[in-house]
Amino acid sequence: MAAPWEGPLWTDRPRRRAPWARRLDGWVLRLAGLGGRLLGRPSGATPGAPGPPRPPLAPIAVPRPEDLGVTDPLADGRRALELGRPAEALHHFGQLLAEHPDHPWGWHGRGDALQVMAEPEGALKAYRRAAELQPRQGLHRGGECNALSALGRSAEAEVARQAALSLDPSLLWMWEGGAAGARRRPGG
Repeated sequence: MAAPWEGPLWTDRPRRRAPWARRLDGWVLRLAGLGGRLLGRPSGATPGAPGPPRPPLAPIAVPRPEDLGVTDPLADGRRALELGRPAEALHHFGQLLAEHPDHPWGWHGRGDALQVMAEPEGALKAYRRAAELQPRQGLHRGGECNALSALGRSAEAEVARQAALSLDPSLLWMWEGGAAGARRRPGG
């Protein structure tokens, strides 16, 4: 006996459907076409028939944070400082501190803006508030050192510089000068 796959396939045999089955197929196709037209299928007759071409999909517009009214005052303030607009930066840091009065980087940014605006007394207060909120961050003490230097208080600036370097020795710009003149890095 031959295996099933060795002989002629069942589709190879000519076969006719009964006349009633052919009439039933015709009615089913007509009903499918009518249903397709009623339900919005323009090609109508059969579910697999291709319809008219669809228009291409529009690209998805991803809204920017500004479009949604979401802002980041800290980032906006830093950006304004980079662009040389300290008054605008001061406004953004003020917004941040109005919402989060204990945000150390908001106070630090406020100190930076005031320092650029040549108001070292206000900058000193802001840097000291930042250092109070985040005492283990050397950058706040570095800002304090700069403000004290601008005020001409060299001895206090040197203390702040030493505190900044003890907290964060990677503040390379603090090694190069500070309040008491040019310094060399230890071991350098």
